[in-house]
Amino acid sequence: MGTGVPDALPLAPTVVDFRVSTARLHGEACFLCGAVNKRLRPAGHGVVQVRTRVWQIRTCGCGITKAAA
Repeated sequence: MGTGVPDALPLAPTVVDFRVSTARLHGEACFLCGAVNKRLRPAGHGVVQVRTRVWQIRTCGCGITKAAA
């Protein structure tokens, strides 16, 4: 029987620069590479600097790091 307590705490959302495109925030384009013609899947959550709304980050699986994008 489970205890009802998760094994791990949820990860804190990634803080996103305010200049990120609306298409990436709304999940219409890959958050990392910007592709719009690939299948996208959930990859975490992000919050734009100085805002409170948490957005679901979606990627195509490209594996590009934020530093390289």
